[in-house]
Amino acid sequence: MMTIVSQVQRRDSFEEGVRVAIEAVLLSPNFLFRIEKDQPAPQVASAAPMAAATPTSSSYQISDFDLASRLSYFLWSSMPDDELFRLAGEKKLHEPPALQAQIDRMLKDPKAASLAENFGEQWLNLRLMDRTKPDAAKFPMIDDELLGSMRQETRLFISSVMNEDRSILDFIDGKYTFVNGPLARYYGIKGVDGEAFQRVELDGEQRSGILTQASILSISSYATRTSPVIRGKWVLDNLLGAAPPPPPDGIPPLVEKDLGSAASMRQRLEQHRADPSCAACHNSMDPIGFGLENYDAAGAFRTKDGNFDVDSSATLPDGRSFKGAKELKQILRSDSSAFARHFTEKLMTYALGRGLERSDRPVVEEMTRSVARDDYRFDSIVSAIVQSRPFRMRTRDQGGLQ
Repeated sequence: MMTIVSQVQRRDSFEEGVRVAIEAVLLSPNFLFRIEKDQPAPQVASAAPMAAATPTSSSYQISDFDLASRLSYFLWSSMPDDELFRLAGEKKLHEPPALQAQIDRMLKDPKAASLAENFGEQWLNLRLMDRTKPDAAKFPMIDDELLGSMRQETRLFISSVMNEDRSILDFIDGKYTFVNGPLARYYGIKGVDGEAFQRVELDGEQRSGILTQASILSISSYATRTSPVIRGKWVLDNLLGAAPPPPPDGIPPLVEKDLGSAASMRQRLEQHRADPSCAACHNSMDPIGFGLENYDAAGAFRTKDGNFDVDSSATLPDGRSFKGAKELKQILRSDSSAFARHFTEKLMTYALGRGLERSDRPVVEEMTRSVARDDYRFDSIVSAIVQSRPFRMRTRDQGGLQ
């Protein structure tokens, strides 16, 4: 940096030299990105005295400093602290007991709140709330303040599962939530006033877990109406990792004219899925969405949709029938391994900063079986990811620059 300052000073002022040097720092790839450089390829012995070594493609353990960086940006979204740097300098961080001690310490640190916020919002697509809002004319109770409270409820719920080391199955049907006065009134929960959020226990009849929180219900709807298709796809994609393929070209849109007066949403969708080209995907999405039809496009509970009683009964493609969100969540919880596997994949993708590859799949399967023995507790999943081969290892680029 001082070299740049000196070079600029030869033709300009010291202040300009400092400005250029700071600009160079801010534009440097080493400042903008977290860079892990490949270790030199091992030399291959040869009978020929002057034969050149050939780089090989292989996995190797990353350095303790790279491990400290991976761990810190995973759990804190920030650079390592002094203790991580000290352990890395002593080359002790890779030792399993030392690494586990750091995981435990870091998860208890207030900086771990960034994991709940950053991962949680990415996983559940909560940032869609910045772009999509319920129609103000149709839902006059909804304003920016209430939308902010809906989003905060989900953030606090995610944080509680992580901070309290609860089972991730609570995301499906945890019987508590966090509300302030306006959101409590919107949900019909009594005894909560003011702007401060309070933890409240739920009976699980109308609401439990994230699936019946207004934030999730609103981002999986259109601005003016619910969409069993979008809600079903949201569950398959975000909770089960089984998103259906995109619709083929030329599919006619749902007829919305007189919806709620001449025909119910369910009736219109059944007409729509009568087309064989539509039915294949709709048969997996629509039943899940029908189970959530007791909630309008802004997340309020209802028993009527226009002139029609809400019918929240449905049958999944495998023949299992249910009625309403409560029974739907019972089915989702009975498939706990599918949810846990997908959650682990999402969290591992976030931790590695890359998409998972075929070689990662057996690792995820083994982690899912392992954490099941601890009731899928959040800390166990984090530990399994950090101690895993993909997190601690790196594959050298074959033939790349070293």
